[in-house]
Amino acid sequence: MGNLYIALLHFPMRSREGGIVATALTSINVPDIARTARTYGASRYYVVTPLASQRRIAERLRSFWMEEEESSNRREAVSLVAVREEIEECFDEISAAEGQPPLLWGTSARSGLPYPRLSWDEARALVREKPVLLAFGTGNGMADELLAACDALLPPVRGRGYNYLSVRAAVAIILDRLKGEEV
Repeated sequence: MGNLYIALLHFPMRSREGGIVATALTSINVPDIARTARTYGASRYYVVTPLASQRRIAERLRSFWMEEEESSNRREAVSLVAVREEIEECFDEISAAEGQPPLLWGTSARSGLPYPRLSWDEARALVREKPVLLAFGTGNGMADELLAACDALLPPVRGRGYNYLSVRAAVAIILDRLKGEEV
């Protein structure tokens, strides 16, 4: 049985101008994505940033919700959070825990990308069989080098002409499409 892992990446991301940047942590993403991850049975939610100051903030947020929150539901969700410097650390941890390397799937709202895409049916079947590390970008999306490193991309989430969801919303929609009926 496959296990699903989530990574919220902050580097290498695209800036508005198209450059490569490290993005700042958005504090609400830590507990909110953790709650979604827990709801849909993810094994771990990684917050990944190369910036030491941002990792300290993420750890403080995690600690706050673990120690100060009276609701055991939120504490249970935030216990899934692990803060890491690089995605390779996540990959290595999952490989050790699962006894095999995970599939790395990316997400992107951009259309016309030259990378392999899975259909939702293919993704739902594979996520039941193999461990998967599902990567979400911040800022203006993942850099091409990161997307190219993925085994495949999931279909983009499309609205009605407006395409600017928060990453929290995208995570919730994608996890529901992948695992919603299993829960």
